[in-house]
This record gives sequence, structure tokens and C-alpha cells, in this order.
Amino acid sequence: MSVNLEFSAKVGKWPPEREDEVLAALKAWAYEDESFDEREVLVDILGGGPRNPIVRMEAYTTGPVIISRFGAWHPEAEARLRKRVEAAGGSDVSLKFTFPDED
Repeated sequence: MSVNLEFSAKVGKWPPEREDEVLAALKAWAYEDESFDEREVLVDILGGGPRNPIVRMEAYTTGPVIISRFGAWHPEAEARLRKRVEAAGGSDVSLKFTFPDED
């Protein structure tokens, strides 16, 4: 079954000396492993300001995307994400979904 969803993949911790490698791992997950386009998913380091003090890396959708076989894709995508990020030295990884059609 296909679903329409938005997601945010977050990395909350990484050693400062591994920042480039962890960010590259997050990009590789989004663009290589999951085959998203850079117009569909942005990858960046966010936070650190007075209104948003928590610094984190995120890969997030710019709008809803269609995922086929969501039930199988979800755990597999999360496992690929954790493997890539942890191998690069990052931790505190999460993958959260919203389903705009259910609002």
C-alpha cells in the first residue's frame, strides 16, 4: 500500500571532529539509499539560535512524498539510517512521520 507522508530524520549528537562525516552519512541515506531528490528532501544542520537552541542535523521533506509499501519500507529505512549515521560517529537518531491526508 502506498502512503502520502512527510518525515524528519534527526541526528542529535556527533563528535565535533566527525561533523562532516555524519552530515555526509545523512545525505547518503536520503539521496542514495532512499533515492529522494534534493527538491523533495533537504539535509542541513539546524538550531543554535535563541528561538531554536538545540543544534541537530535533519533530513526533512519539503512537502508530502509518496512511499510504496510503507509497512516494509519504514523499519528498513530506519535501520539503514541508524547504520549509516552510527558508522559515521553520530547518535541520538530518530525518524518521525506525519500523514497529511489524515488531518
